[in-house]
Amino acid sequence: MPDPDYWCDFVAGWIGGCAGLIVGHPMDTIKVRQQTMGKISALSGFKNTFKFEGVRGFYKGMGFPLLSTGGLNALFFGVYGNSLRYLSEGKEKPSFTDIFVAGCAGGVVQLVIACPVDLVKIKMQMQTGGTKEGAWGSKHYRTNYNGPMACLRDLFKQRGLTGCYKGLNSMAWRDVPSFGLYMIIYTAFIRSVSGKEENATPASLVFCGGMAGALSWATILPLDVIKSRIQGDNPANPKYKGFWDCAMKSYRSEGVGVFFRGFTMMTLRAFPTNGAIFLGYVTSVNLLRGWLYNTQTNDSTTKTHNIETDDKILKDSSVDLMR
Repeated sequence: MPDPDYWCDFVAGWIGGCAGLIVGHPMDTIKVRQQTMGKISALSGFKNTFKFEGVRGFYKGMGFPLLSTGGLNALFFGVYGNSLRYLSEGKEKPSFTDIFVAGCAGGVVQLVIACPVDLVKIKMQMQTGGTKEGAWGSKHYRTNYNGPMACLRDLFKQRGLTGCYKGLNSMAWRDVPSFGLYMIIYTAFIRSVSGKEENATPASLVFCGGMAGALSWATILPLDVIKSRIQGDNPANPKYKGFWDCAMKSYRSEGVGVFFRGFTMMTLRAFPTNGAIFLGYVTSVNLLRGWLYNTQTNDSTTKTHNIETDDKILKDSSVDLMR
């Protein structure tokens, strides 16, 4: 039988995911453009986005993730939380091996939603709105979608279901081990700062979640660059044949520095985004479990009271009969 609170991780993950997306999406837009549109600095990325597109430009591609990121994080934290309870059953506290395996399991499952969401997000983010050739660095494949659903329909029309999962292999290379590392780093910081997650203050949750996000992303940035380039490629005339082909062509044309493009924006985005995710997730899961516990306690008290009342009625009836 599953734990009665198994669903709390899914709901709390949904809330945490939405919080993180709202905080970090503007910086993610600049990071993606740096990785896919040639040599542009973070500062010029901000300036050109605001100049040609206004504030709305920073939030391009957010509509679809906002609808789906809750489900994505619900899957990850739901699978992670329940897997961790299963793996660490009977132990005083989960080992780092348990945490890594549970994180990887969550990383695998979330790909079902994450891949098409990331693909659509990148296509939308590449619609720069620049009016001058070269305003965004080298020439790039320009897209013209009216919205995320139009983009998704077009991808499905061109390539079927496989078209919606372009870049899945590169995402798996990036996400599966990194989610395991992500949860290890978070847990290590929480244990050092607060001892237990239940004792963590909101500031501690933001700090530990932010550090987990920044450090884990720093280890996979080269994989993220390759993934972004593959997903941002022109489907009608693809430049890259796959993961290794993209890596080699990128290295030959732009050198090793290409794999660390977007590092500044990634770091600036990762800390507040993941701080918000863990603050939303942990706070929500504690509130939900507290509510569930109180509900179960009240139900148990009510049942006990009803049983005692029934016993009293039976005793009174017996006395009446004896009379």
